[in-house]
Order: sequence, then C-alpha cells, then structure tokens
Amino acid sequence: MSVRPVHAIIAAMAVIITLLSWALIYYSRDELGTQAEKHEEKIKAVSSAGVEDGRTVVRISTNSQKAAGIATQALKSAQRDAAFEAFGIVMNMQPLAEMRGRYLAAVAESRAARATLAAAESESRRMEMLFRDDRNVSEQAMKAAQARYQAEVSRLVAADQAAASIRDAIRGTWGEAVTGWAVNPDSQTMRSLLQQTAFLVQLVFPHDLPRTAVRGKISVAPAMARDNSHAASFVADSPQIDPAYPGETYFYLVNGGGFRAGMRVAARIKMGGAPVSGVIVPSAAVVWHAGKAWAYVKDDKEGSFARFEVSTADEMEGGWFNAAGFDDDDEVVVSGAQLLLSEELKYQIRNENED
Repeated sequence: MSVRPVHAIIAAMAVIITLLSWALIYYSRDELGTQAEKHEEKIKAVSSAGVEDGRTVVRISTNSQKAAGIATQALKSAQRDAAFEAFGIVMNMQPLAEMRGRYLAAVAESRAARATLAAAESESRRMEMLFRDDRNVSEQAMKAAQARYQAEVSRLVAADQAAASIRDAIRGTWGEAVTGWAVNPDSQTMRSLLQQTAFLVQLVFPHDLPRTAVRGKISVAPAMARDNSHAASFVADSPQIDPAYPGETYFYLVNGGGFRAGMRVAARIKMGGAPVSGVIVPSAAVVWHAGKAWAYVKDDKEGSFARFEVSTADEMEGGWFNAAGFDDDDEVVVSGAQLLLSEELKYQIRNENED
C-alpha cells in the first residue's frame, strides 16, 4: 500500500519540528549555563563583608575605595573637664499663668471684700450707738446693719480661702520659689517667663549625684542643638516628675532664646577633678542606623573597615567627644561611610536568607 502525499508531508514536518526543538534546547542550555556563571561571579564580586572576632567587617580593595570615593581621617585627641550630662524639659508656663491670674483675681476680690467689710463694720457700730442713744434708730435698722456686717465678714473669709487654696495649688505643683514669683504681681522674673525672654527648665539628676553638683556650674542646650547652650541658675527642687527619666528633679532658670515650651534639653554639669582624655569623632564620619550613631574605623588589614558606636552626649566643634571606644591613632571614614553601611547590611540580609 502506497503512502499518500499528504501523509508524507506531515511526517516530514514532524521530523523538522523535532530537530528544531532539539537544537533550541541544546543551545539554550549553554546560554543559561553562561548566565548562571556570570550571576555567580557577580554575587561574588559584590560580597565584600565578613565576620572577624564577632564583629562584621567590610572589605574593599584599594581600587574600589578610590572609585567609590572612600576617604579616611585620623582622629584628633582632646580633653574635657570631668562633667555629667543630665536631661530635662522646658516647662510650659501657660498653666502657671492661668493659676496666677486666678490667684490675683482672688486677691483683688479679697481686698474689695475687706474694704466693704470696713464700711459695713463702721455702719454697724454707728447704728448700734444711735440705737443705744435714746433709740434714735429702730432696733430693726440696727440688726440689719449688723447682718450686713456679718455677711461681709463671711465674704472676706471666702475670698481669703479662695486665694489661699489657689496659692496652695501653685505651691504643690511648682514649689515655694516659683510660687513666690507667681503670686507677686510685680515679679520681674515672672514677667520674663511669660514674655519668653527667660525659661524655666526642669532637669533630672540621678539619686546618687552629689548635692553640690546640683548648685554647680550648669549649661543647658536643646537636645538637638547642643551648640546653642546657655548658663542656667539653680532655682529650687521641683515637686513634679519627668516620666521620661527616673531621678530627682530640679528647676533652673535660663535666660536667652532658642527654647520652646515642651522642648527636650540636655544639661552639662561640671564635676571638677582631672580632665578626661578622649578623641573627637568628626560629624562627617557619623552614619545613623537603628537610632544610634556609628563610625567606620579602618582596620590594620588593608581595605577592612569595622563599625563602632559613637557617643553623641558631648558635642564639640566639628564633632563629638568620646572618652571610650576609640583610640587617638584610629582612622575613621569621613566619605563613603554610607556605602560601607549598605554593604554590611546587604551581607547580613544574605546570611539571614541562607538561614
């Protein structure tokens, strides 16, 4: 039986399709293999971090450092007077101003009641004398004058009690010293506080801090602008607490601008004694990660950098003073530190994915 022409054509096409499919798979295999090798080489080239002595170290060749613009700078040694840092808040004077207004109004009411009482007392005595002198006035008129006098006595007592109650409330919240400013209508200190040419600051000190330090030389600055510091003078113990910091609270008066009600402040209290030695970490070397300041220190090994935490508690011109954590011969990265942080974080993410 002979094969029909149509069947022959179909068979030939099937053979051709099979050959083409085999060729496509064969050459695609080589291409995919090449791309995989390139991808592996790319990953190996990017990976430049590792762990040494329990600390992540970023390793970059000298040529790569130049290409990335990584530059280092030797730390400068410095000395600072022994000091302690405390934190606090600029007090909002609005509640005190309102209580002051209420107190002064109560005092004015008391004075008016006292004047009215004096007149009522005089009238009561006059009516009593007239009544006794041949009853020149009726007994009813005399008793009415006496009733008015007693009413004015009660009014004065109520006004005095209201003023005393407001004063006690001020004392319980602000202490005796600040209360003295608030209840004095001629207080220049209170006027300065209300006009915001002076500020009342509450600082929190540890319980074991010597009492002499509380009254020592103290400078206060906004927590986010340490260079804008002002001298602070001790006022008194504060009856209020600061929920953000545990410890004993004290009021200080600061003259000058740059503060706002509710602003967090940092205070530097000189403790005396021998100066403390350390280094200045440049501002350009600091990178922020997880809410903390860090700097990359050049390792002894060529092209290795390790990340160390920077204390930002003591700001100086050009950077932060650190008494520990760095040596005066360390070199820190002042350009390209963010790139090193990115490489380190990528290394950590790869390790987490592999786990």
